[in-house]
Order: sequence, then structure tokens, then C-alpha cells
Amino acid sequence: MEWFSFFLLSFPEAFLMLAVSFALLGVSIKKNLKSMIIFSLLYGGVTFTLSMFMMNSVKPIINLTLFALLVVVIFKFKILHGFIFAIIGFILLVFFEIILLLPLTQVIPFEQITANPWLRIFAGIMTIHLPLLVTLLVIQRFKLIIKIPLLK
Repeated sequence: MEWFSFFLLSFPEAFLMLAVSFALLGVSIKKNLKSMIIFSLLYGGVTFTLSMFMMNSVKPIINLTLFALLVVVIFKFKILHGFIFAIIGFILLVFFEIILLLPLTQVIPFEQITANPWLRIFAGIMTIHLPLLVTLLVIQRFKLIIKIPLLK
């Protein structure tokens, strides 16, 4: 994976996953913007590094746990809250990746996407970043907030 993939894929993906989770559960994005950027840099850096050196089924579990622990440490939430934010983010990530990557692979073969860094970035933007951004805008526009008693 090329170094610029961090700035074009890992960092925005981490930020959008956290932003959608926060928006959905009613946590202010404006008040936490600096912390969200720090979180995204840390989490995006670790996921980028893991993507270069680890390609097995343990990586998603490590990513989920790391996401939750960073939310706990940076935002001072309880561990349960961290895992709730992480699970919401990962469910949306996997949902968009599976639903939107399948039609894309009908146009561009999957082997070609994985072999070319710019096609991988294009696929990431089309299947993850844009759908997460649209989801975030819809949540904020229509004030779709889930109230979970555990978060109080």
C-alpha cells in the first residue's frame, strides 16, 4: 500500500466512521472536532500499518477493539460506549463495502482494483467515503438520532 493511501483512504474513512456514529447517537461533532481529527490520524495510521503487514481474519477484530479503545481514551467515554460507537461504524463500513463494491467489480475486475493504487483509492471513495458522507448529511439534515439508555 502506498503512503498516500493513508491520506486518501485511511484517514477519511476513520473520520467518517466516527462522525456517522457520533451523529447517529447525538454526540456533538463541532465540539469534538479536534479530538476527532486526532482520533482519525491515530486510528487511520494504525489501520494503514496493519493493512501493509497483516492480511488475516484477526485484523478486523484488532481494528474494532482499537477503534473502541481510542474512543474511550480520547473522548473519555466508558468502554461500553466505545464499543457501541465502533460497532455502528463497522456495521456501516461493511454494509457499504459489500453492497457497493459488488456492482463496481462487475465493471472493473477486483484483481485490477487491488493491483492499482489509484483504482483502490477510487473504489474506496466510491464505496465507503461518499456513502458515509451522504449518510452523515442525511442524519444531520433530518436529525435522525438514536437514543440509547446506556449512553447516559
